[in-house]
Amino acid sequence: MIVRFLGQSGYVLETENSSILIDPYLSDSVNRVAGRPRCLPIPIDPKEIACDAVICTHNHLDHLDPDTVSQISDSQFFLTTHEGAEHLRQLGKRNFQALSVNETVTVGDFEITAVFATHSAEAFGVIVKADGKTLYFSGDTLFDPRLYGIAEYRPDVTFICINGRLGNMTTEEALTVAGKIGAKINVPNHYDMFASNSADPHLFADAITGGFIMAFNKNYRVTDSALVLAD
Repeated sequence: MIVRFLGQSGYVLETENSSILIDPYLSDSVNRVAGRPRCLPIPIDPKEIACDAVICTHNHLDHLDPDTVSQISDSQFFLTTHEGAEHLRQLGKRNFQALSVNETVTVGDFEITAVFATHSAEAFGVIVKADGKTLYFSGDTLFDPRLYGIAEYRPDVTFICINGRLGNMTTEEALTVAGKIGAKINVPNHYDMFASNSADPHLFADAITGGFIMAFNKNYRVTDSALVLAD
C-alpha cells in the first residue's frame, strides 16, 4: 500500500487497483471564512479526483471542504458522518454514504471501519485495511480513554492529531493514546496547515517508538516495520 500525506489530516492511499482519499483540504476556504491562510501549496487539483471513495471524517472546513467538494465530479463516492452527508446533499452531491461508529464498508481493495472519536462536531476516526496492512487515522478528536480501544484492531500504523487546539489532542495526550494502541509506526498530523493552529511534530515523533514524520506530498510504501519513500 502507498500513502501520501496531503497536509493537515489529508491522505491518499493506493493499492495496485484502488485508491481512496481521507480529509482532502485542497482550497483556501479557511482563509476565506476565518482569515487563516494555508501554509502549504495545494497538492492535487480537486477536478482531477477520481477514486473509490473520498472519506470526510467530520463536517469542518479542513475535512469536508465545500470549496474542494464543489470541484469534485458529481459521480464521486463519499463516506462521511450523518452531519457531513447533509452538507454534501446541500452541495448538490448524491453519491455518498453516512457511516456510524463501528460500521464497516468495503470499497475497491479497502475495508474501512468508522471508529470512535470525540470532537466539537459529529466525527469518527477510520481503520483502513488493505494489502495485509491495517492503518488508523484519528481524524480530529479530543483525548478520551475510549481511544485506547483502537488497540483491538492491531494497527500497523497510527496517524494521529497532535495540535492541541480546536477539539484535538495535545502532543502529550496523543503520545498516551498512541502508546496504548501500540502500533509499530506512529505518524503525527494536524500541525502544518495553519500557522495559528500548529505544533512541533518532533515532540511526538521523537518521544515514541516508531515515531515518523511524513514529508508533504511524497509517496511512502507501508512495510512491516516502516514507511519507505516510494518516489
